[in-house]
Amino acid sequence: MRRTAHLLLVSSLLAGAAIRSEAASIEGRWSLDARGGGDRVHLNLHRSWSEGGSQGSWSWTDDFARSDLRGLPAGPAQEGPVSLTLARDAGSLHLEGRLDHGQGEGGFTFERDTTFVAFLKRAGYATPTDDELLRMCAEDLGRSWIQDVAALGIRGSSIADIFRLRDNGVTTEFVRGLAAAGYGGLGSEEIVRLRVNGVTPEYIGGLGPANGRRWSVEEVVRFRNNGLEAAYVSALAAKFDAEDIVRLHNNGVEASYVRDFRKLGYESASADEFVRLHNNGVSPDFARRARELHGPVTTEELIRLRVNGAQ
Repeated sequence: MRRTAHLLLVSSLLAGAAIRSEAASIEGRWSLDARGGGDRVHLNLHRSWSEGGSQGSWSWTDDFARSDLRGLPAGPAQEGPVSLTLARDAGSLHLEGRLDHGQGEGGFTFERDTTFVAFLKRAGYATPTDDELLRMCAEDLGRSWIQDVAALGIRGSSIADIFRLRDNGVTTEFVRGLAAAGYGGLGSEEIVRLRVNGVTPEYIGGLGPANGRRWSVEEVVRFRNNGLEAAYVSALAAKFDAEDIVRLHNNGVEASYVRDFRKLGYESASADEFVRLHNNGVSPDFARRARELHGPVTTEELIRLRVNGAQ
């Protein structure tokens, strides 16, 4: 599916200036390509406005099911005037114009669905503008999406949040996966942050707990952006915080390296000590031999032995 959207607002968008008059008609231009003759057609919607010191433009391009556009003639080489309707929960787009060998253009008007507006208000949303309803119609954001957001417990959702979730590729399956991994009840910004940074439910589920708590969204994003495998974090989570785990990883300290030192009795060694041991070439085997020769030795003593040539 091809889908692009563009919204541009120019000038000082003061609180009142950004909201168009509800009495103003929503109108724009459309262009369509149905030359393929298949069950999908390519539709572009565009509109611009200038009101009360505010200027803006909006466009939406997507592949629509042919059956979604009522009144579209069958076949790839349609010609003549057309009157098309795209009806969805948020309202209906009425497209008037002309087709020429499967391509067409013309003007559109948008008619809001008042029952959908009432549904949104009952669901706790502010009264939407016609511009918001037009976008919801074009993007097919209807009752099912709103109900899913409520059922999934996404905190503090607004119509702007609904757009943000959709624009960033957040699906209901993604949010359900997060909840199953112990990350339910997140806000839309947190969900988007995880999504755009490539954090999957599988990744977050593999991290394990952080000393009895769940890792914060920012900690999870930091793990992901630094290339940490979930198993690496899980192996070190009982003893180190997120900052320490990232530092260990970025200095090439393997989880097995830490594990082997702990088996030698270095249970209380800090991340800084492990980094210094590793960066000075002190291996668990070296530490074992040193303890056999010298008895209990500190991490600093191990480093001194190593840099002074002890084998």
